[in-house]
Amino acid sequence: MAMLAKIYLEITNRCNLSCAFCPPTRRRAESMTREAFELYLNRIEGQGERLYFHVKGEPLLHPSLGSFLGLAADRGFGVSITTNGSLLRERAAELLGSGNVRKLSVSLHSHALSNSVEAYWEGVSAFLDLHRARSGFPVSLRLWNRGLRGLPPETERLWELIRARYPAAAEWEGASSSPDAVKLDDRVYLNQAELFAWPELSRPPLSTKGFCRGLRDQAAVLVDGTVVPCCLDGEGDMALGNLRDGPLAEILASPRARAIYEGFSRRELAEPLCRSCGYRTRFD
Repeated sequence: MAMLAKIYLEITNRCNLSCAFCPPTRRRAESMTREAFELYLNRIEGQGERLYFHVKGEPLLHPSLGSFLGLAADRGFGVSITTNGSLLRERAAELLGSGNVRKLSVSLHSHALSNSVEAYWEGVSAFLDLHRARSGFPVSLRLWNRGLRGLPPETERLWELIRARYPAAAEWEGASSSPDAVKLDDRVYLNQAELFAWPELSRPPLSTKGFCRGLRDQAAVLVDGTVVPCCLDGEGDMALGNLRDGPLAEILASPRARAIYEGFSRRELAEPLCRSCGYRTRFD
C-alpha cells in the first residue's frame, strides 16, 4: 500500500459534550499516555503524511495536547485537529504557538449542547481574534446541512452571530445553490456538510457493493492502539491489529486489511460495518 494521506490518532475518547450527530463510544473512557503516544509515533513513522487528532472524543481535553504537537513535529508530522469548539479559548496558546497545526476544524453545530449559544460563540470568537493576529493554519468553521431553506432551527441564533462578525457569510443567503465553502476572513472559512448515518453493525446493510477511500487515503488508531481502516469505525469493529504489538506497515499487510482493500478495488464491501455506512455511499 502507498503512504496514507491521513492517519487518525485518537489521543482521547473522552468528550465534554454529547452531540446527537456523534454516537457516544461504548469503549472505556481513557486518554493516551505520553509513553503510548511516542510508541505509536514510532510504529506509524513513514506510513502517513499527516496526523489527525480525532476519532471519537474531544482532543482539546487532553492535558498533554501541546507536548503531543511538539512530539509529532519532531517526527515531521503536521497535525489537523477537529474540535467541538468549547475549549478553544482555553487551549489557544498551545494551538497557535505550536507551529505544527496544519488545519483546525470547528464543529459549530456542537453549540446545541452548550448552556448558551452566545457564550459558546464568544469563546470561539476570542480564539478567532487571537488567530487573526498570527500567521499560520486555516480554520474551518463547519455547519451541518446549510441548504436553500436555510439552517435547522437550532442553528438560527448561531447563524445570526456568525453573520454579525463576518458579513461575508451572507453569501449563503439567497444563493441558487449553496456553496460548499465561503471565505470569511484571512485563513477562516465557513464549510457545510451533509449529515450521514454512522456505520453500525446493528443497522441493516445499505449495500454489499461499493467503494471507499479507507486504507487507500487513511487509517485510524484508537486510543488503546487498535488500528482500524477509517475514522468512522469508532468502536474498533474492524480491528486490524494493535500498534502495541507491531508497526503499522505489518498491520496494513494483514489478511483482513488486504481483503478490505482489495474488496474496495472490486467495488465489493468485504466487511458488514462498511455495508451499513451512510458516509461511504457518497463514493458510489
